[in-house]
Amino acid sequence: MAHVVRISRISLDRMVNPGASKKLAPMELARDALTLDLIAFMTRYGDAPLLLVRVEDGDEELELGLSATGPATGTGRSTIAEPLPFRTDLQEVPIRPRAASKRGREEPEALRRLLEQHRYFGVSLRKRGDADALFMDRVSIGRARNKDIILRHATISKFHAWFELNEADTTMYVCDAGSTNLTHVNEKQLEPRVRTAVEPGDVIRFGSVATVLSSANGVWASLRAEGSSGVAASVAR
Repeated sequence: MAHVVRISRISLDRMVNPGASKKLAPMELARDALTLDLIAFMTRYGDAPLLLVRVEDGDEELELGLSATGPATGTGRSTIAEPLPFRTDLQEVPIRPRAASKRGREEPEALRRLLEQHRYFGVSLRKRGDADALFMDRVSIGRARNKDIILRHATISKFHAWFELNEADTTMYVCDAGSTNLTHVNEKQLEPRVRTAVEPGDVIRFGSVATVLSSANGVWASLRAEGSSGVAASVAR
């Protein structure tokens, strides 16, 4: 019989050295990566890619929107009370986050280093139950409350971009929706409404919000790239 392991934030912090797990939200995602085996983790999270959204210190609005998007598993219902102002601020100076080589970003050690350097919030690329239903084959990104992934940030348009999957060959695409502050993939500016293929490890910037596309397997492995044996021992006891 499987045993349910309940871990508080304090005990989770004690299991590993300060670093990747402490910088990854929501707490449930980090906890599951540290306590579930790969099969169980993939069963819970592996049906869709994960978008890791970088959250700067003090950016409560962005984290609020991501939290209201719903949990990383299943569909959630938005609980955001008030929309952001209608106007999208122009980005004065383009932010160019430093990125590793394409080959290394999805490797566990490289992804772990990213998670140690900055706070990220993980959301699954899937439709929400109460999001816009005009295009059911697209996962919409934007500041508006009816988008599948809500990015509450002044440089994000109400409808900024979308992801879509080619089910024939499982290729994931991202497409800018004609946003004010544009979308970049690995610092390459996207043409509006032109699909661009992306894969785990790619850095995707919406306005000035930096994100990393990841697989569930990549997140699981990155949090166990250092200190995983100590976690397993702590759980066993």
